[in-house]
Amino acid sequence: MVDHVLRLKLALLGSAFRPGATLARTLAVVVLGLAIGAAVILLALEVDVRLASHRAGLVIVASALSVAIAVAPLSAGLGSALEPRRFASYPIEPRRLAVTLAAAAAVGLPGVLAAVLGVGLELAWAGTGTAGAAIVAGVLAAAAIILMTQYLVAIGAQLAVSPAARRLVTAIARTVIVIAIAAAATTVLVVRGGGDDDALIAVARTLGNTPVGMLWAAPASDTGPLLARLLGGAIMLAVLALGWGWVVARLLEAPQRTRESASLSGLGWFDLVPATPAGVIAARSLLYWTRDSRYRAVILALPVAPVVMMLAFAVAGAPLPPLWLVPLPVLALFLGWFSHNDVAYDHTAVWMHVAAPVPGAADRWGRCVPPLVLGVPIVLVLSPLFALWSGVDGVLPALLGISIGLLLTGLGVSSVSSVIGAYPAARPGAGPFDQPPTLGARAGWSQSLALLAILAFMAPSVLVAGWGFADPSWFAVAGLAGAATGLGMLLLGIVVGGRAFRRRAPELLDLVMRT
Repeated sequence: MVDHVLRLKLALLGSAFRPGATLARTLAVVVLGLAIGAAVILLALEVDVRLASHRAGLVIVASALSVAIAVAPLSAGLGSALEPRRFASYPIEPRRLAVTLAAAAAVGLPGVLAAVLGVGLELAWAGTGTAGAAIVAGVLAAAAIILMTQYLVAIGAQLAVSPAARRLVTAIARTVIVIAIAAAATTVLVVRGGGDDDALIAVARTLGNTPVGMLWAAPASDTGPLLARLLGGAIMLAVLALGWGWVVARLLEAPQRTRESASLSGLGWFDLVPATPAGVIAARSLLYWTRDSRYRAVILALPVAPVVMMLAFAVAGAPLPPLWLVPLPVLALFLGWFSHNDVAYDHTAVWMHVAAPVPGAADRWGRCVPPLVLGVPIVLVLSPLFALWSGVDGVLPALLGISIGLLLTGLGVSSVSSVIGAYPAARPGAGPFDQPPTLGARAGWSQSLALLAILAFMAPSVLVAGWGFADPSWFAVAGLAGAATGLGMLLLGIVVGGRAFRRRAPELLDLVMRT
């Protein structure tokens, strides 16, 4: 059976090289993979593990590339992925199928790159006292990455039940790959340029205590931590292997859904949310954010404001490295603030909420989902990079907490302002720069008050973060204060905004009907 599945995997890989519309993309992916593999080997040969910065860079680069390799199969759209439910109609014993699929996962570009990454670790530590540990760690890490690709393929196949969901899974995977490769390349440039070793060491130490970087950091550890990390890696691999068998058995129990049936019966975003009022409103809001030109224009413009602010500060003479602390909080601020008039953006669709009657809190929660889905991953992924580029010691907790706080506080304030301060908005389908003819002064004060309220609520946390430049211990306090403020304001905004929505529902419907 293993032979049959391996031949099937090779046939699928070979079909990608047939002349057609996808041949150019296949060749580009192969070239990129070969370039990454060659770069890993060359960098491994240049690493001097006697230098703390090189050891830290090795852990960071290997961890980032591990994430990129693990999600790589999802970036192809799951069209040729050997996920378990494709074999549901065959009389195959689940454990046997699990072993077969795990073996087949090693055949292909992700499996080869995982092996190259493990070989790179062994080359970097060759000739040292922990060379044997590096070999063990490399083998365990490569096997864990290969198993993780199968987990993610299985999960992605469960989520990709409609064309919209498939596009979302593919887009997220490609975004993660780009960010991971960018993080690895940036780390290499920082190490080569002799940047802040303390920041690199701090990031590597954090990654070394997580499952992502535990094995990559093992050869650089003392005897006790080294054995602990190797044991932890072995346990992690065993858990992944046992869990994979269970996952395959569970998936084979469910009937297989083909792509054709999914495309006919799928409801897009509505298939991915709970069957609750808040879930339905969240799905409809996600449709607006992904298909409405008014929302798309805002999403495209969001990165512009932080860049403009950085340029303005740079022209004014501000030092460049600390300016990397500006973009992420500003982006989080405007992403949360944008929802301050989202009820008016619904236009006449508000009547469904009024007639249902939908609980006010459910309406508020549902509308918060798109900014959270977009903003939280951006903050979590970019905070370590911007903190590293800023060169400020210990600033990561403050940057992470304040950015999350600004996003959540913005959503909490917007949950209230979009009800009590709603103003006419362009109709659905209008151009991103169209404005309703009845727009007046109300729009100006509603926007201004919402923005000022967000800044006022977050001002104490920002002030404490400012103290951190004199005493870095304040950065952790500022991060906790910012996150706590954001969570509290979000919950308060949901409650207050929900009650105001039910009380003002007729007035809101009258507003949108007149524009």
